[in-house]
Amino acid sequence: MRFECQPDCFKCCAKPGIVHFDREDIRKAAAYLDFSITEFKKTFLVRGDGEWVLEVGENGAPCSFLTDKGCGIHDAKPKQCQSYPFWRENMDTKNMWKLVGGFCPGIDIGPMIKIETIKAFLKKFRH
Repeated sequence: MRFECQPDCFKCCAKPGIVHFDREDIRKAAAYLDFSITEFKKTFLVRGDGEWVLEVGENGAPCSFLTDKGCGIHDAKPKQCQSYPFWRENMDTKNMWKLVGGFCPGIDIGPMIKIETIKAFLKKFRH
């Protein structure tokens, strides 16, 4: 598989969906923004099915952390964001990877990435 994140592309940050934050994600992002954990949750997250989540795409709005320069919490972004586009559902079939490529310009660009490398990367980000 080929993938290389493209400069100035933040399409994944504007795609509607839910971003899951585990305790570590919350702690890191809150500290990065100099918020208390309680303040961070109250300001950005909602509780859904027992998890803390950021709802992206409400009324067409992009991610709350997206700025004109990119991710406002890039150095502390949650695991889910760090692992995009290597999500299982995006990689289930070649056709799905191609379909995601219609949205994400980094797919099928850049160096070849071995599946073993992707698996090791994803293992690092499991909850």
